[in-house]
Amino acid sequence: MSKQTKAMLTGSGGAVAASPVASTAKPTKGQKPAKKTAHNPGDAGVASDVPVPVISKPQSDGFAAKQMPDDPAWVALLHDLGTMSTMALRAKYAGEANTHRNMLQRVKTCGAVVHPAFRSFPDFLRLVGPKPTSRATLDRIDNHDPEYAPGKVRWADKITQIRNKGDSLIFTCPNTGRSYTASQLAAKQGVSSTAIRKRRRQGWTDGEIIAGERAALVAVVPSKRVSAPAKSAAPPLTLAQVLFERNREYCEFIRQTEGHEYFICTPAELQAEVADDFPQCRGPEWLRSCEENFLHSKLPQWWKQYGPHIRFHALQPHQQAWVLRIDPSRGQKSELSDAL
Repeated sequence: MSKQTKAMLTGSGGAVAASPVASTAKPTKGQKPAKKTAHNPGDAGVASDVPVPVISKPQSDGFAAKQMPDDPAWVALLHDLGTMSTMALRAKYAGEANTHRNMLQRVKTCGAVVHPAFRSFPDFLRLVGPKPTSRATLDRIDNHDPEYAPGKVRWADKITQIRNKGDSLIFTCPNTGRSYTASQLAAKQGVSSTAIRKRRRQGWTDGEIIAGERAALVAVVPSKRVSAPAKSAAPPLTLAQVLFERNREYCEFIRQTEGHEYFICTPAELQAEVADDFPQCRGPEWLRSCEENFLHSKLPQWWKQYGPHIRFHALQPHQQAWVLRIDPSRGQKSELSDAL
């Protein structure tokens, strides 16, 4: 140590003078700490007028920690953005690159919207920053907004993403007004989130779901019992009546869904459908034999079941011709109905 320096550190009595940096030791009992001023540094050894870099702590709701511009991770990222190529950035920040690739893929698969500022990976990395943890994933803050854009996304853990889903149920306590999600109540009660949602479908109130049990039902006894008048029991339907109603409903179903009247497949229509696959069904001989069986067996049976529900005037001309061959009076009834 030089003589000049030693003279600066020693007083007139030869004792070492107090260091200009305040001691970190706690003041003794009865001794008040020196007041902090612009020239009096605090306990941290930094003057009170000098800005101190701060890195925020992770929040209690599971969101990723906020990144400050003077965070060492951000300082390293900015250096990499200025010196490394896009390929090198993707290799070093592989997790962020995979997230960026999945985000662009969601445009094709899920109809998501990506802001132009997020198209290139370096710009995306500069705006969003590095992952705070390896398990963090990209989360849209507003789940109903399909756009990935600056200010609309964040790095969040899995629990935060689950709570941010649009289908998350919220249960509010009627006494305290505090709200809970299905996942919070499931963890509290030791059951699955599916069990919590099932209770809602079963008619449980929010208070019962939060408490984990149904309230006791109090039986209400009427002061005076009034006997209701006895209802006359309707006679049961017969099998024929049941079949009649079913046939009517089916004809109405075809009319509403397909826009035409229900009619059995004719021999000519059947031959057109199966002739390519079944050679034996080709030619006029097979058609003549099929029409004979159709006229004397299939068509009368079908008309007996569905005829009362068919609107004759809405049938096609060739279908009307088949009906008139087994029920000639149907044409006269249709003409009389049109006249009325």
